[in-house]
Amino acid sequence: MMKSARIAYIAVLGALSVVFGYIESLFPFPVAIPGVKLGISNIVVLFALLKMNKSDAFFVLIIKVLVCSLLFSGMNGFFYSVSGGILSFLAMISALQFDLSEIGASMAGGVFHNVGQILAAAVILRSLSAFYYLPVLLLSGIIVGGIVGILCKTIIARLK
Repeated sequence: MMKSARIAYIAVLGALSVVFGYIESLFPFPVAIPGVKLGISNIVVLFALLKMNKSDAFFVLIIKVLVCSLLFSGMNGFFYSVSGGILSFLAMISALQFDLSEIGASMAGGVFHNVGQILAAAVILRSLSAFYYLPVLLLSGIIVGGIVGILCKTIIARLK
């Protein structure tokens, strides 16, 4: 892909992930546990990881994290989002290298995103009490990650 086309593709996917992040912020997840979200903006990151090279997909993730944090969650939200996003990204890469499906990779990403958020919370709060949320967040990561993976797989199949 030509350099300008590649940059445009990254920008479009980054913008789409921000739009999905905005939509997600309008509909809070009906669970009283901090950190549980729909994760629909992660469809775009997973799509980028499956259809682009890793560095381009990483740029899509960084655009999503930076812009969504600036617009919707502030500095603390940035730390949660960047730690969860990077850990999730690495987990999805690892899962795909072990030939897991896009659904399995998304589930791994969902779980490790929540692990990253818990680690960030423990650092920010200077307390291990954040780990009490981990079992619920791991379960939500599996469920939401599975849904995100199914949606991404469906989108890719329809785009062919």
